[in-house]
Amino acid sequence: MTSISRLGYLGFEVSDVPAWERFAVDVLGLAVAARRADGGIALRMDEQAQRIILHPGPADDLAYAGFEVDGEGALRELAQKLGAAGFQSEDAGAEAARARCVACLYRTSDPAGVPVELFCGPEAASTPFVSPLATSGFVTAGEGLGHVVLATMDPEATERFYRELLGMHLSDRVVTELAPGFSLTITFLHANPRHHTVAFAAAPLPKRIHHFMLEVHAMDDVGRAYDRALAAGVPIASTLGMHPNDRMFSFYARTPSGFEVEYGWGGRKVDDATWEPTTYDRMRTWGHRPPGVMPSGGA
Repeated sequence: MTSISRLGYLGFEVSDVPAWERFAVDVLGLAVAARRADGGIALRMDEQAQRIILHPGPADDLAYAGFEVDGEGALRELAQKLGAAGFQSEDAGAEAARARCVACLYRTSDPAGVPVELFCGPEAASTPFVSPLATSGFVTAGEGLGHVVLATMDPEATERFYRELLGMHLSDRVVTELAPGFSLTITFLHANPRHHTVAFAAAPLPKRIHHFMLEVHAMDDVGRAYDRALAAGVPIASTLGMHPNDRMFSFYARTPSGFEVEYGWGGRKVDDATWEPTTYDRMRTWGHRPPGVMPSGGA
């Protein structure tokens, strides 16, 4: 079955590009790849020419998510499958593909209205990437940028889109009671051995995106990034902790746009030959609490 292979890039519309540049470079350890004519910037984290693109604008939200498909033939086949299922999928053209630093680009939207870009042939940068801060480097080889967690008010349609059309597989679910009588369900899907490429919460969040995740190769780089965030006055959304499903050691910081970024290490890998999806009743094994909130006996 034709399917996407990894999360290739993310585009954000942001109201404060300079603040984002300081945050991305001085806290996360990314590097500026290019300065755009519209006043935005593109950011690098590995050998790929760009991974995060910042566009000036008032939304402070996800502008699009780019998913890689292995080969132009497979990309066109996937676009045709989307069209047959009632999702308009159009070739964005050569100029748009050049702007994304890819060989071929199609555009569509998921059932929640999130703009989805499907592409093949990502451009490699002309120089090696070495982060002066995340010295172990970012985990991207074969697995892409990381993951993105979205909001949807129609989880069934969203799951069909990403599983039946884009070809992702179910990793697991979290169904947890946030308050008496109110439960939240989060569904986690993978496209490669990374535990999840996309997750979505069945909740009316104020933005399309809840968070995106960057993974480093060393636990110490997570601790150093946590210290940098504190020193820079970056709001911490969740302290250091670990999830029960992907077992990622991480923390969550609030970006200059208000949504969050998870910075982690040691995420669990999925082997489809043996993997059995599980439903968990909590989102944390330990930690991952708002600063100043003490444990109350259970995770």
